[in-house]
Amino acid sequence: MPASVSDTPDLSGLIELSRDPALDLKPVILRVQTDMFVAAPSRDRAMIHAFESLAAGLIPTVDEATAAIVADKLGGCPDLPEAVRAALATRGLDVAPARAPQDQAEADRALAENPGILIGTRVLERLLARARREADLARILLARPDIPAADLAPLWLHAGSDGRRAIGEAVEATAALRPCPQAPRSLASALVERSHARDVTGFIATLGEGLGLPQDYLGAAPDPASRYDLLTLALRAADLREGEAVFVFLTLNDAVARSVERVFSLVTLFRETSRAGARDLLSAILGAPVLERGSQAEHRPFHGPETAKPRAAAATVRPALPSRLRRTI
Repeated sequence: MPASVSDTPDLSGLIELSRDPALDLKPVILRVQTDMFVAAPSRDRAMIHAFESLAAGLIPTVDEATAAIVADKLGGCPDLPEAVRAALATRGLDVAPARAPQDQAEADRALAENPGILIGTRVLERLLARARREADLARILLARPDIPAADLAPLWLHAGSDGRRAIGEAVEATAALRPCPQAPRSLASALVERSHARDVTGFIATLGEGLGLPQDYLGAAPDPASRYDLLTLALRAADLREGEAVFVFLTLNDAVARSVERVFSLVTLFRETSRAGARDLLSAILGAPVLERGSQAEHRPFHGPETAKPRAAAATVRPALPSRLRRTI
């Protein structure tokens, strides 16, 4: 279990003794708490706040040697509260900045590879953000049995068939809880037209614009094969009919169209994923919201410049966040 304020030994007795003018335990308490803060594999909000309150209060009262030791111990430590840094600065002591990114990457990998440490929420979010673009880290996290499948949704593209199935089922369990309004048929028609014309660039741009995706959304795929899996999720989120999706698979890319097995796998993915599930998976993978238009919002068809601009702004929703099945930070 990650270190937190709840794991910290009860030092209330020492704090009470520190009020005795004949005893000065403030340096001891400050150094002990500093050691525990620095050594913690992860720090939740409560632990950071507790350390901030104690250290910022004690630093002005301790001797120069203790303050210098504390400043040295906190050098390179992430999550250092600004109030503690400021208290040390008042004593003329600077704290070294947090570890360089490469050091943090090595620390993250070591943390992910340690099965004895249960990863906290904030740390997991950081690891997932890095693992989206680092396949090795993604594989390590996907292999951990202590991380619920729903939390691994951002790494769906990196997962094997069993992992994808487990993640998909977990996402589907909550996807229907959010409304998923009907998509405009003009988007599907425009996509079919672009595919028929073999206009790959236009197809990708139209799909991304229609769902409000980041401009480089296909760059989230770790390899060319998974890029088409990502595209399939987007087609499902765009509410294409199965026949329209099959048409895209058979016309947009010759390499895909020539492989019966590949087309069949894409059709299976399209068929077995609900539109709401595809939306939430897509949102988790990209770390960005998928644009949804309510029934009252107008949509600009992709048929030419003469089309009037919509009068109402498209409604957006936050990315679906996987439900946490364990403690939060």
